[in-house]
Amino acid sequence: MRWTKSSYSSTGATCVQVRVPRVGVTEIGDTKHPDGPTLTVPDNDWEHFLDQVANATADFERLRAQFLPGGGFTLTDTATPHSPVLTYTKAEWDAFKLGVDAGELRSGDPRGVPVSLV
Repeated sequence: MRWTKSSYSSTGATCVQVRVPRVGVTEIGDTKHPDGPTLTVPDNDWEHFLDQVANATADFERLRAQFLPGGGFTLTDTATPHSPVLTYTKAEWDAFKLGVDAGELRSGDPRGVPVSLV
């Protein structure tokens, strides 16, 4: 299972990362924390979240983004009690948003760039 991040995230930069652990499921992580925590959701919930990002709307359902002062955001899974909270910077949001707008990081076989493990 390889992690993928937005191609708009510069080399060595941190970003939202996604992978497909099994058919029908997307796992979301943070390149700053390669060993976790992560969120794992059905593909349709991930797709709904990406649609909200692409359309600049906030009709969040299972995955909820909370925007922070300074432009970063947190991401939580509202369907999972005690879900971890993933926290991203403004630069990470910017790269993620550009990747989503370009059609990257979609479930099934996410396009983008592989995350280096070193």
